[in-house]
Amino acid sequence: MQLTTNVTIVDFFPEAYIADEGVKRFQKRVTWRKNGLKSYSTVTLLTAKNEWESRIANGAEVTGYNIEKLPQSEYMPMMC
Repeated sequence: MQLTTNVTIVDFFPEAYIADEGVKRFQKRVTWRKNGLKSYSTVTLLTAKNEWESRIANGAEVTGYNIEKLPQSEYMPMMC
């Protein structure tokens, strides 16, 4: 899902689809419209649902749906 406000564009990409269980986690990308800076994080399904509800209630518009994973070339978290 993609949510847009006058300040940010927030994209949620499914991390993986597990048969019979569905999507459990999402890669979240926040893009600041003024300067194009981006922030990335991983969120659970419950956190994503709560954030969708909150952002839409505060005036964000649904401007797209992300059904594919976030391109690995754009974001690859570091492993410890």
